[in-house]
Amino acid sequence: MTLKLSSRFTLGAVDGLRVSELAERAGVAPSTVRFYERAGLLSPARRAANGYRVFDESALDELAFISRAKGIGMSLEDIADLVASWPVGECRSLQARLRAYLGGRISQVRQQAAEMGMFERQLQAVLDRLSARDPGPEHCGRGCICEADLDLAPGQTSADPAPWGCSLDSDALASRTAQWRALAAAATSTERGSGTARLMLPADPEMIAAVAALCAAETACCPHARFLLEVTAGHMILTVEAPSTTGLLDTLFPASTPSLR
Repeated sequence: MTLKLSSRFTLGAVDGLRVSELAERAGVAPSTVRFYERAGLLSPARRAANGYRVFDESALDELAFISRAKGIGMSLEDIADLVASWPVGECRSLQARLRAYLGGRISQVRQQAAEMGMFERQLQAVLDRLSARDPGPEHCGRGCICEADLDLAPGQTSADPAPWGCSLDSDALASRTAQWRALAAAATSTERGSGTARLMLPADPEMIAAVAALCAAETACCPHARFLLEVTAGHMILTVEAPSTTGLLDTLFPASTPSLR
């Protein structure tokens, strides 16, 4: 009879998890484990009696935390900072830091969602223009209406200077104009007066963040324009005043909107 010993009972068994074993149990590549250790995300490995570098079982929990933290968008630098604070930090203070990070991350996501919503409306406007006419069998090429209809901000060509002295170049100006027009398209009502425009918009956090960012960007390139933002539980009113910037409001908000009383 031949007696076979299980590998777990062989002489010199390793007391701990080698890199390959830890990686297999955590579902990551061995190179990932080594990288995380070098980056300070994992507790350092120790030397077992047989000379192997091994990790304690707690490394599995650390890898699980890294995975969850990456899932909410944390950078490896942020994660390393938290991990380094664990041995000496109070749970209350660490949770406060996590809440602050999540609050900032939520604001970023809302801003991105609002910008993507505006971009979606711009693309829909392009699609509507392309769908509104049947070009027939005519030849397509340079100067064709297909090319012009792809402009996100129709009516503003790259050679057209901003008559009100905007500091943006032509491409940036076209993009900014498209953003304002997309915002106007999202308004429940838009009114125009002499040197003034007033938009009523939904008061959801995404829209508020997008409007505030757009106003701040416009102030940087057109310092003579003023923006007043009023937010209530039901809606948001944006008033744009540009009495000394001829052509600005005509470009940003089409003249087909109702007049202010």
